[in-house]
Amino acid sequence: VAAWRWTAEPAAVRAACAELGWPLFVKPANLGSSVGISRARDTAELDAALHEAVRWDRRVIVEAAVPNPREIEIALLGNDQPECSVIGEIVPSAEFYDYEAKYLSGSSELIIPADLEPDLAEQVRQTALTIYGVLDLSGLARIDFLLPAGTSDLQFNEVNTLPGFTPHSMYPKLWEAAGLPYSQLLDRLLELALERAAERRRLAG
Repeated sequence: VAAWRWTAEPAAVRAACAELGWPLFVKPANLGSSVGISRARDTAELDAALHEAVRWDRRVIVEAAVPNPREIEIALLGNDQPECSVIGEIVPSAEFYDYEAKYLSGSSELIIPADLEPDLAEQVRQTALTIYGVLDLSGLARIDFLLPAGTSDLQFNEVNTLPGFTPHSMYPKLWEAAGLPYSQLLDRLLELALERAAERRRLAG
């Protein structure tokens, strides 16, 4: 949803969003750390959520909520041949993994490694690698999935191209569990940045 459209045509935007079914998640298209994200259960909450989201970005994503999802995350590292970390799962302390649950409460649970069947874990890895390649990412990314409880119906949620590096952040924790401690992770990121910079300098354009 474009912010201007919500301002100019609120009734049409409400109707289009309602067709997705309730509840909905509303979030800025280009922002991290769950800033500006709201859960809307009806039209009144949708209006409030859209007003909040357009404060942060000129485009807003509105999507149907996944019922009782498990939040599955994997870290990737590399340029043309990225590697995957172990897989983690987040059990948020709040209704969903909002800013407070991420950074303030400290009571969300990070499960590393996630308890997944081998075939499903491999699907997470291969899907993440495919997404990384299709989007032509480099350096690092954390790719998040949702898994409706009690199913193997893996659903891609989002890519974080600048994942957090706080003491509570999943990205460094996943690599530490994979045998790459924080200091070595930083060294590797610097190497990858220099590698990509050298590659760009070789281009004719």
